[in-house]
Order: sequence, then structure tokens, then C-alpha cells
Amino acid sequence: MTDLQCARPVSVGFGETQATVDLGAGGLHATIPAPHLAGPPVEILGKLHPGATRCESDRFQALADDARLMGIAVCHVGPEDLETVSRACYTELFRLLGDRHAARVWHYVPAINASPDGLENYRVFNVGRRQAFDAHFGVDAERQMPAASAVGIPGQHFVMAFDAWVVPPTFLENPQQTPAYHYPTTYGPKSPSFARAASAGAHIYLSGTASIRGSETVHVGDSQGQFDVTATNLETLATALDYPSWSAVAAEPDFSMKVYLRHAESLATLQPLLAKRLGASAANTIILQADICRADLDLEIEASFRRRS
Repeated sequence: MTDLQCARPVSVGFGETQATVDLGAGGLHATIPAPHLAGPPVEILGKLHPGATRCESDRFQALADDARLMGIAVCHVGPEDLETVSRACYTELFRLLGDRHAARVWHYVPAINASPDGLENYRVFNVGRRQAFDAHFGVDAERQMPAASAVGIPGQHFVMAFDAWVVPPTFLENPQQTPAYHYPTTYGPKSPSFARAASAGAHIYLSGTASIRGSETVHVGDSQGQFDVTATNLETLATALDYPSWSAVAAEPDFSMKVYLRHAESLATLQPLLAKRLGASAANTIILQADICRADLDLEIEASFRRRS
């Protein structure tokens, strides 16, 4: 580790031609080849304090301060090694964490809905991720699963970013949804390894949220119906976090959302709904075109903010 002289942002830029990551004087920055549809073209995942230290491993570029560790990995994926890359990235993440705890993880998976070997790439990714959790945490694995998202991008690079804290996060579930780590094998040989939301001190992270009730997709082929269920799921998580309404969430400091649309042409219909029901604006909401983790899902929404008190 070498000492950095000033605070450094950790950020991700969208609408680029390829996936890259760079740790330099301007901070830690990655580029993602997901088409940018609306809102800010760059997402600030977090900012570390002055005096943050630089951490490097085989796959991750990372920054750490007394409270927080953040990192990004960009890994080339061949036609048959997504499971290997997923398992290796998580295994390396757990080594990097030390006495910190992962609160939020973002994944960008190449051709997420493709099935080159008979098993959908998202499900292949889930196998490697769960294997790493089980190997590191054993019977406590499900208690350590962070808030997370996973969407598809073009190209052949798998991108993984994380935010971890010294303070152990609290993880939350949505009573209207089966915990993802308990999905039946209908959705793959290993269920997805994430919680619906995480609270790390004042920092709140809502995972990628979609039109799922129990473990099943609802309103297949109806993007407006899927938006309604997705918004209800987010509002339910707000209640679980002791907020009186979603509008109270949207009024919190640093509130931001990211919306993934499978079909770019859905933007015209859904953008007004996002503004009316969830408080989305050009300043606080990034909208991208991306494939969703299930082929029958048309959109996914995630959010983060700081609790005032």
C-alpha cells in the first residue's frame, strides 16, 4: 500500500466502447459498455477520506481508508470460464476484505442471458459466486451476502465493483419476495447470493430490484406492469427500513437510482412513471440499456442514499 495525498472518488462511466479500470490521480474509475439513455453518464459509487491507501491484487484495483474499502475488477472472460472468473473474483474479494464486510457489490456480466454450454451465463456466474461464499464462510455464508445487482453488457469482460465497511452491515429482505439465496433450482443449480438491501451505518443500498413476487417473474411482456411491481418492491424495502414512504427515501442526502431497461424504446413510457412514483430526475437517476438477469424481465432498479439520522 502507498499513501494517497487526497480523497479519491470511486466511479463508473457508462456508454463507453469497452470495459476498463484505472487507478490514478483522479481516483478509481471504470468504464462500462452499457448504452447510456438518460441521467448522469458517470456514477460515483463512493468517496474515500484523504489519506486513503492504494490496494492492488491480481484482479482488483482498490482504495481503503479507516472505515471503508472499495474496489473494481475487469476480467476477460473466454467462452467457457465465467464460473471460474466469478469464483476467483469472490475468493480474491474475501482475501482483500480482512476485517471489513462487503455491503454492496455490482456485477456486469457479458451476454448474461446467453447459454453457450446449455446453462444461461447468469446461472453459470451464480455457481461460481456461491461456491466462493460457501468455501469462505461455510454454514454462515447466507448471513454474509451483500446487496447486489447483475446485468448484462456486450463484449467479453466481466466487471465487479464492491463497497465494504469496517462496521458490519445489516442485511434486509423483502417479505413479498423469497430471499434470492433460497430460490428453487428452477432458477439454476446455485441460487443467487445476495440480500435485498444493506445498511452500513448511515449508508443504505437497495439491490437490483425487479418484477418478482415470491420467486416468480410477474407481468411477463408488460413493462408497465413490471414497473408497478418493481416500484412496490422498493416501497416495501423503504418500509422495512422504517421510512413512512418512498418520498421520504427520495428526500435523503445523496439519493440516487440506476434503472436498467432491456428495451431502449421503453424509456419514453417509463421515464414519466419513474419521476411520478419514485422521484426520479435527470440529476439523480441514471438510465441504461442492459439485459436483465432473467430473460423475461424488462427492467431492474437499484438505489442508494444516506440516512439523515
